[in-house]
Parts: sequence; C-alpha cells; structure tokens
Amino acid sequence: MSAGDVGRFLSRYIAYVALIAVVLVFGILSPDRFLTVNNLGIVLQNTAVLCVVAIGITFIIIGGSIDLSVGSLMAFSGAVTASMVPSMGAYAFIIGPLVGGALGAINGAIFVFGRIPSFVVTLGMLSVARGCTVIFTGGAPVPIPLSSDFYMFGTPPVPFIIAAISVVIMGALLHFTTYGRYTLAIGGDEEKARVLGIPVDTVKFAMFVISGIFAGMGGSILTSQLGSGSPTVGTGFELLAISAVVIGGTPLTGGTGSIIGTAVGSLVIMSLANGLIIMGVPTNVQTVLTGVVLIVAVMISIRRGKLKIIK
Repeated sequence: MSAGDVGRFLSRYIAYVALIAVVLVFGILSPDRFLTVNNLGIVLQNTAVLCVVAIGITFIIIGGSIDLSVGSLMAFSGAVTASMVPSMGAYAFIIGPLVGGALGAINGAIFVFGRIPSFVVTLGMLSVARGCTVIFTGGAPVPIPLSSDFYMFGTPPVPFIIAAISVVIMGALLHFTTYGRYTLAIGGDEEKARVLGIPVDTVKFAMFVISGIFAGMGGSILTSQLGSGSPTVGTGFELLAISAVVIGGTPLTGGTGSIIGTAVGSLVIMSLANGLIIMGVPTNVQTVLTGVVLIVAVMISIRRGKLKIIK
C-alpha cells in the first residue's frame, strides 16, 4: 500500500482509527477504571451533548463555512430554557432549540445577505450571545426546581437516545435528500453549484438555522444535567465540537463528510477526555492535547487542493 493510499484511508476512517487507539492506550494504562460498564455510561452521557451540537456544525463545515458561536448559543438557550421550566415543566425543553434556531437564523442572515465571512459573523455572535446570557441571568445560574420533570432530559439514557435519534434523522437528511445533496455540492464547488441553479443562499441560511437548533438542544440537555442555566456553560465548546466534526472525517474545506463520522468523532473526544481525567492529567494539559488532536486531524483530513476557498 502506497503512502497515498494510507493517507486516503486515514482521511476516510480517521475517527475509527482514533477511537481504537484511545481505547487501546487507556485500556492498557488503566483497565480497571477505563474498561468498565460504569465508565462507558459516563462517556456516553458526556458524548451525547457534544454529539448533538457537533451534528449541527457538520452541515456548516460540509458547506465550506464555520460556526464559532455554538458554545454561547448553548449558554443563552440553556438560560432561557431554565427560566421557563417553572411555568412549562418538561415542555420547556423545546425552548432551547427554538432560541438557538432564532440566533442561528441571525447568523445565517448576516452571513448570506450581508456577505460577511462566516468566521467573522459567528465570532461576533459568540460575544453577543455570551453577553446577552450574562445580562439575562444577572451573572448567576438560573436554578431549576428540584421537583421538575425537566430533569428527565439529563438523566441516562435519555441524552443518549436523543443523540442517537438525531444521528439517524440528520444522517438521512444529509445523504438521502435534495437538501443534503445541495449542501455537499456547495461545499464541493460553490460557483458551479450556483451555475447549476442550486439555491445556494437559501441552503447556506438553513445550515446556520440547523446549527443553532442543535446548539440550543445541546444547551437544554446540559441545563437538565446541571440543574440550572449557567452563564458560563459552553465556554470553549466550539473547539470540542469542531474537533469532533473534523476527527469524524469532515474536512474544513468542505464538500464531504458524514453524521455517523461526527458521532464517532464526538466519542473519540470524550473518551480521550475521560481517559486523561482517569490518569490524573491536569485540565490545562487536556486542553492542549485536544488542540493538538484537532491540528493532527486537520492535517490528515484536509483537501489541500481547496485551501484557497476556505471561508
């Protein structure tokens, strides 16, 4: 097998190779703590939120753009959701996706109609949404009543079930619908997509709405898990979500990718974090290693012939 064949294999199956590597390393170093049913449940519980949020970003990255605001969208959506729990109970869960979708629509509208790069738009929204969260909460967590049914959304196995259903539905949307084919075409070559009559602006706007909806859903799940809507929730979550997508085999240059790959990439990130915690590695070192993993994944998966069109 040539070096080129190895490169293509790694680019396509990097998530599975990485997952096997993580399990082998920590399974050897700490088998009595890492390779247990209880620890598997913890990993899956933590993976669920990341997977849900990363699913939304997958569409944007496949389309050749980026969303850096998901962490802040999670925080604001979660805070608003928490404030509605006393009056709506478990039904407040839907507030998160609605709020996230609205903020995603703002991102999409500015990006598409304002002709401003997605990097700049979502970087701005990162600050705006975080600031709005602090203002809305007064800088303090918004508590959820202990007797509320809302806690069911953070109790295993519900988060995992939500993530699994999301993977199935959005995977089908990407691979078996016209919208999915349009998204792949735009990421492959936007100008050709326009020439072929694909409604590029509409599709790109919808990408950001989808990303916002899933960020909001992740915010609702995390709020249920924490028992409050915290203004600090989701800080740095952008790096984790983008890492999950890239490790899942979706290159930052767009044009290809899969939802299942993103799910496996999310499992890799959380398995790595879990293993490092078990080994007693400091949080700051974990952050450094996550960044290194992202860089390595980008180096393997990126399509260098398209570097000139990264947006």
